[in-house]
Amino acid sequence: MEPRPKQIEAAAAAADTALHGDVLDAIVSRVSPLDLLPASRVSKAWRTAVLSSPRRPPPWFILHHLGRRQVAAAFDPLSRAWRSLPCAPSYPSHRQGPQTQQVSSYMLSPGGGTRLCVLSVSALALATDPFGASWRELKPPRYSRTDPVVAVVGTRVVVAGGASDLEDGENAVEMFDGGASGAWVSCEPMPEAFRWSESISSAVVGRRLYVLEKQSPFTLSWFDVDSRRWGPARGVRVPDPTVRHAAIGFANGRLLLGGAGGIGTGFGWRAESVRVWAVDEESLQVEEEVGSMPRAMVEELVGDGGWGLSSLGFLSEGRFAYVYNPSYPKDFFLCELEEGGGCRWESVPRPACMEERPTHRVVVGCCQVGVEDLMMGKDRIV
Repeated sequence: MEPRPKQIEAAAAAADTALHGDVLDAIVSRVSPLDLLPASRVSKAWRTAVLSSPRRPPPWFILHHLGRRQVAAAFDPLSRAWRSLPCAPSYPSHRQGPQTQQVSSYMLSPGGGTRLCVLSVSALALATDPFGASWRELKPPRYSRTDPVVAVVGTRVVVAGGASDLEDGENAVEMFDGGASGAWVSCEPMPEAFRWSESISSAVVGRRLYVLEKQSPFTLSWFDVDSRRWGPARGVRVPDPTVRHAAIGFANGRLLLGGAGGIGTGFGWRAESVRVWAVDEESLQVEEEVGSMPRAMVEELVGDGGWGLSSLGFLSEGRFAYVYNPSYPKDFFLCELEEGGGCRWESVPRPACMEERPTHRVVVGCCQVGVEDLMMGKDRIV
């Protein structure tokens, strides 16, 4: 015999009495948001605990395939499972075809993490949720750009680099301040050291956007959104002289640099190590080593299909960072920065969708996913 509604209410009330306050918060902090979604419907007390919990679970890793048939998947670290997003992101209505837009990701503050963005000749659209279900549309920047750095710093949207040299503005920086002018304003251009940069890594820390040239020799600088000016551009002296590829992120309250070192020269170079260092936000100098990826994982990162490692993917949020090979986006690794120092590494199960579509362009991101996000996209997640 199925329980009656009154019996269910009585059971929920009893649970509320037995589990409340810190006990309920402790339970919530250890459960995946996917499992908390049905728990939030048990009673008002459970719903309040689920939605108001101060917990900071590991960020999800999200893949978007940009082939003719777009597919997306998300990895939930707490359940250690990939979840299919059967519907492609709901791109803004100004889209007219794959040739008219650029889909990438943008940095988000506070806390780091990334979300989808779409740049076209008619608009810049920023996803306002982790899965691309809702968007904020802005007028396009003045300069047409290819793969620029896009970041939200506080209430301001910053677009840097990527402009055509035909427009004499390849280092141009523009900022949209929704709380003030409500329009794009020109800022000091990127430092000259980034004029010919083909690959830039970025991180948002406080009121600054940090950018790093990802290939050796490495140059690091920062842009202040309040003064609209750049700080000094300085060469980064990595303690390991064999590091050829690097990227930056912000995790556990510190600016971090991940670097891939190896042996050989030219096309014969092969990565043999991946290490993470802390970086001083003012001097831009590398400080102590935070952790090192196990050798077996480095070999998986490089790949067995002859791809090698031509760049290092490094995405971070909270106390966690994901490391991956942009040229071989099948194997991903999660790094947890421990409170007492050091890192704990784990391999992410290989997503089935990557086996099916290994050649399509992929946009990746990582961000916190809460129960409220799942409520918004409950019909999109399997």
